[in-house]
Amino acid sequence: MESHTVLLFAHVLLFVFWLGTDVGVFLAAKISEKGELSTETRGTVLGLGMVLDRLPRSALTLIVPTGLQLAVDTGRLVVSDALLLGIWVISIIWLIALWIGFLKPQTQTEQRVMLFNLAMNALMALAVTGYAIWLLSSTDTQTWLAVKVLMVGLVFIAGVTLDVLFKPAVDVFLEIMTEGGTEERDAKYSSALAPVYWVVLAIYAFVLVAAYMGVAKPV
Repeated sequence: MESHTVLLFAHVLLFVFWLGTDVGVFLAAKISEKGELSTETRGTVLGLGMVLDRLPRSALTLIVPTGLQLAVDTGRLVVSDALLLGIWVISIIWLIALWIGFLKPQTQTEQRVMLFNLAMNALMALAVTGYAIWLLSSTDTQTWLAVKVLMVGLVFIAGVTLDVLFKPAVDVFLEIMTEGGTEERDAKYSSALAPVYWVVLAIYAFVLVAAYMGVAKPV
């Protein structure tokens, strides 16, 4: 029971860091749009946001194994020991790889790690969403649990979309950093960020629904 409590506490903390720190990233991006600020200030603010972004990305790697372990331990899901161990190992490797990239910014290592992270997000998007659909359609799994799994799958899908959409905004911002801000560049940057914000808000909604399902277990 003690190990279950610790794991549950860790799972809740992952949700907290996932959602809470990502709000900081959201606000940093919004502030970086302000053309009245100096280029240095805008760069510092967005740089801080990128540092904060390490926490939700890290939390995301461990959400699945901790949640799955809890569901297996309580008898709500049946998963083989080998598969469960494999998911834990892959998730820990993913987390370590992320931090290797984080600690070597603006290097080829970071670029490779970000590509690996994108691939992992895409893989998890397919695996978790597909698993949730199977739970909903072909098993007698409690609906709240299947919906929670589905929400996590949608977060992975949104994460892939977010990384793809954020790249053009980063390119414009680098142009602002090197050549200075102008009305045209600032407008282009804000336009590139607009769809990013919608995806981020969708992620918040998915996370909140998942958290509610886990706490209230309504159906």
